[in-house]
Amino acid sequence: MVSIPDLEKNLAKMQQLLNAAQNEVQKKTFQDIIENITKQLEQEKSKLNPTKAEDLKVDKPSDKETTFQSIQQSKTETKKQTESNPKSESQKVASSEVKEEESLPPKQDYAFQGIGILYGKIVRRYEDNDAYYNLISEGKTYGLIYNSPKVKEFLRLDYNPDKDRYVTVYPYLTHFPNKNTPPKLAFTIIAANDTPHLDLKVNEFKLSGLWQFIAVCKCPVISIHRNRKGKDDRVSRLKKKFDNEKLNKKLTRANHVPVLWRDALVKPFRFNPKLEKDQQGSRYFVEIKAKFLPGREQWGFMELFGEPTLDVPKYYKPEKISNSQVA
Repeated sequence: MVSIPDLEKNLAKMQQLLNAAQNEVQKKTFQDIIENITKQLEQEKSKLNPTKAEDLKVDKPSDKETTFQSIQQSKTETKKQTESNPKSESQKVASSEVKEEESLPPKQDYAFQGIGILYGKIVRRYEDNDAYYNLISEGKTYGLIYNSPKVKEFLRLDYNPDKDRYVTVYPYLTHFPNKNTPPKLAFTIIAANDTPHLDLKVNEFKLSGLWQFIAVCKCPVISIHRNRKGKDDRVSRLKKKFDNEKLNKKLTRANHVPVLWRDALVKPFRFNPKLEKDQQGSRYFVEIKAKFLPGREQWGFMELFGEPTLDVPKYYKPEKISNSQVA
């Protein structure tokens, strides 16, 4: 859960972006983000002392006001009131209950995800082998990966190399040490239908992840990690059951999807080895719709599904890969 200082920092940054907005669309977007962050800030401050919730409300900043200063002033006034009015026993109990509630894991309604629709023919990679398949879409050939036995059985029984299908897929990219080398692109197949399976058109993807630069890619990426759902989720169970280093690397790998997003609302995070951890920039979690660009191994921004946030869902940290490829 995002802390109050992080929310205040985010709010101040959004206000600066609003003041620098160049068109009405950007202004409207930033105003919506500011309104939402302000509500989050009010909620977090109200948890500190429920009886003082009204005193801790944050006024929505106008275009000409400096949000950060107004928040700091509110904090100072609240501190003075707290010092002049010692807590009663009932307030102490309420405060204790709030602390206990805050110790619980946050409820998140978003997660890392990369899913989309392609249209084309599913063909066997090798004529006499029904274990490997490719997708031919818009004149390009992509390797298909399947993780489900049901998908494998479907591909085998319903094989028709002349039939075009709407294929629901996850992007699967392998980046190389030289960032000038294009990544190797394949797709994990989820389903194949005669009509689109999702509320997406052909070549449209929903991408949710960390907006950042990585060392092995010239273009900023959305990093899609494995969601950590709990101690007994599928990844955790498999890691405990097999305790295999190669499998663990595969289970925890992230997909770094290159995205062309020229007028992004927030800057992609770029790690600076010369700075301390607390001096690095903000790493935002974003949810967007993007258009796959065949032949370029990239995606182009289309629209936002949700506002950028510093509240990152829990995920598995990718384990180091010892070979020459970086996934």
